Amino acid sequence: MTATRIGRLATLAVAALVWAVAAVLLWQTKVPSDLRLPSLDERAVFGASAVRAGEHYERFLNYNWLLGTLATLTTLVVMVRRAPRLARSLGLGPVNSGIVTGIVVTTVVWAVSLPFGIASAWWQRRHGISKQGWDEIVFSPWGVLLGQTAGTVLVLAILLLFAKRFARNWWLGAGIVLLVLGFCLQLVLPYANRLGTHPVRSPQLTAAIKRLEAREGAGHPAVRIEPVHDQTTAANAYAIGLGPSKTVFIWDTMLDGRFTAREVHFVVGHELAHHARLHLWKGIGWGALIGLPILAAVAFVTRRRGGLLVPGGIALALLTITALQLALSPFTNAVSRRYEAEADWVGMQGTKDPQAAKGLFKEFVVTDLQDPAPPGWAHIFLDDHPTPLTRVEQADAFKRLKR
Repeated sequence: MTATRIGRLATLAVAALVWAVAAVLLWQTKVPSDLRLPSLDERAVFGASAVRAGEHYERFLNYNWLLGTLATLTTLVVMVRRAPRLARSLGLGPVNSGIVTGIVVTTVVWAVSLPFGIASAWWQRRHGISKQGWDEIVFSPWGVLLGQTAGTVLVLAILLLFAKRFARNWWLGAGIVLLVLGFCLQLVLPYANRLGTHPVRSPQLTAAIKRLEAREGAGHPAVRIEPVHDQTTAANAYAIGLGPSKTVFIWDTMLDGRFTAREVHFVVGHELAHHARLHLWKGIGWGALIGLPILAAVAFVTRRRGGLLVPGGIALALLTITALQLALSPFTNAVSRRYEAEADWVGMQGTKDPQAAKGLFKEFVVTDLQDPAPPGWAHIFLDDHPTPLTRVEQADAFKRLKR
């Protein structure tokens, strides 16, 4: 074995050790590791009619996603075969040719996935979840395409310029730049999202937010109400932002009378917990741990076909990224579900009201037509939150533990 190979193996071993240590640290949460959840029956908890409605609603969406994913992968395989001829016909340099080829490939994939997106929107509209008109359903994806094209140009320019400068290890520098861009997006995006929102106007809710911030150690993120009632009947809230841009957004459908004040307080406690437990920062950490190996794999795969800069190299790279993201989705969803479970736990510690948490999860099954116990494959590949049944079980376990 040569000294060069020994050096590479040693480097890989150290990198694997660092990856494992970082993953273990990021995996840890405040939910007790020995917590035992009760085994509840979803029909007894949510009611047989609510369970049937949720199963019926999500079954279509699950299979629609499955067919759309297969169509996307098939399209990428076809484009990998045809992209080299397209790239050579452009008569451009390797960087510009790669960018144009990437735009063509992503546009074709978008066009193939469009019917599945429209089918999903139709299904949500049919069941009263979406209030979008058909004009918006048909034409809004074109705005998505414009944004996607701009993002594609930026990302591909970074990848290809690094590949031109560093033929073998381009993925490392490109990955670091993309992580920095992701950090900047997390920092800036909340300010854009605040447009069209308004502060909390209820004195009671404002007082509850201050209490929860102090109890959970969440700091003082901005809390904004996002008007969505003219677009959907679903209820939701989410936390985004880093440092000065930390924000909690509450959809105004959470405040339309379907949920009790205690349930709304738990929602706020859950979202504040994401900031208190640094989940957004941890997401960036996972982005590095998962994103860099994906780019390394792209470099390895494309190198066997001549590299990223050869005609059609970008199409192969896009297929590799898509396939790896799909293969890794069970793991990334498991990480997300773990953090969501922690946010539930910290939210219950802050509100001291697991009964309100249970009421919220039960109401979500009715208002959002959630399947409380979805099929295993759908849960593994599609769910970034614990199932409603699991969340109720955790609330019961929390209640027993605190007695």
